[in-house]
Amino acid sequence: MLRSILLALTAESSYPILGSLGRPAQAWFLGQLTRSHASLADRLHDETGLKPYTVSTLLDEHGRPLRAGSWLEPGQLCWLRITTLSEELSDALEKKIIRRLPKRLSIYKMDFRVDEVISSRSQHDWAGESSFSNIAQDVAMSSAGNRVRMEFLSPTAFRSNGLDICLPAPGQIFRSLWEKWNTFAPEPMQIHEFWPQFASDCILVEEMTAVNTVRWEFAEGLRGAATGFTGTTGFYLLSKSKVKRNWRDYWDGASAVLQSLAEFAFYCGVGHHTTIGMGQARSLAFSKEKSRSSRH
Repeated sequence: MLRSILLALTAESSYPILGSLGRPAQAWFLGQLTRSHASLADRLHDETGLKPYTVSTLLDEHGRPLRAGSWLEPGQLCWLRITTLSEELSDALEKKIIRRLPKRLSIYKMDFRVDEVISSRSQHDWAGESSFSNIAQDVAMSSAGNRVRMEFLSPTAFRSNGLDICLPAPGQIFRSLWEKWNTFAPEPMQIHEFWPQFASDCILVEEMTAVNTVRWEFAEGLRGAATGFTGTTGFYLLSKSKVKRNWRDYWDGASAVLQSLAEFAFYCGVGHHTTIGMGQARSLAFSKEKSRSSRH
């Protein structure tokens, strides 16, 4: 089960937002998990590699990160988003954390009243639940074709050869999603190892709307800042006749993988530091106007 929940919080005093609060929000979440399922929390802490969850910084009512330099006012509503990618952690979130939530919580010396847990897409655009098989079935039943649009709400970046890449490069985005999918999906649904190179060669950018580089200062933690891109980007899969000859045998079915990974981004995030609020992303529907003007 893939889950995305939002905690509706009300600020109880006036607070300055000094930076991204992803690290203290993560610490709060892991603290709740330790209190209710210590063995799982220990494993998450000890295991290296990709983690089966994301935690956002504080968000406004539209799901956008609160900006450093702004102020929370008493009574102001904000959100904290948590996603889970494994059956065990999703089950723990539902049965051991949500059911035992305190009435109040503190994040980086900020006190909040916990008003509600939002878990349905009908309640908020950034909440919902699905599964790997449901994503694949939904894509199979859709007529989305060879194109996707993705919105990146929080700074998104990738580590490559010791460097930070802060551009919406298709190869980086769909490699990141492939790695996370193959880490947590059932073995029969694993995506072929050739996918990252295929994506780099065969998926191109067709839209960049309000794409900007954003530097995030962390309110606490050993690393003080990170830089990434935000905005909306459209991608398209080259037609079979235009891909390199050596990729044509792998082209059939590639559009379903493209669509599935774009949908999966809603739960897993994109790039690095997703456990502390970076890489919050989702797939967007195409408008008819954009569809008519797209490149093929």
